Amino acid sequence: MTRSRRTLRFSSLQDVMPDVQHLLAGHRTVGRWSFAQICNHLAASITWSVEGFPDRPAPWLVRITVGNLVWQLMRRTGRIAERVRIPEKYLPMSAGNALQEVQALHAAIQHFTLTTGPFAPHPIVGRLNSEQWQRFHCIHCAHHLSFAVPFEEVAKKEVNQRKAHR
Repeated sequence: MTRSRRTLRFSSLQDVMPDVQHLLAGHRTVGRWSFAQICNHLAASITWSVEGFPDRPAPWLVRITVGNLVWQLMRRTGRIAERVRIPEKYLPMSAGNALQEVQALHAAIQHFTLTTGPFAPHPIVGRLNSEQWQRFHCIHCAHHLSFAVPFEEVAKKEVNQRKAHR
């Protein structure tokens, strides 16, 4: 795990936006993506679960083997492995305004929350119901938002590191 990441867990999608709003006040990202890119990717993923993904699901055999294994591991651990390679079409846009991307994420969460189904199948995991999609999105949001660290946490860690080196 990237050393400076936060440990996050969300019980519902309603818990995501307070964290995101807090990050708007000031943060540092410790991964490869900017905060705007993180929010863009999360908003797209949530929207796709309602409206459909940009490509067809993986073959049935992949979904019931690899996809099932990935989903079971995510559910059991509440985590996504770091540095998982994803197809380019699922990568966030290269640029973006953080405030606009936060608003898009909020709108995507609201859209998901108001949707009763049916939901689009995940390209690898396959069909998920509303509760399963909520769990997936909570884990996915926690994974990506853990790379954005509020300034006060950054400062606290730096003070603790200086004390440890004395």
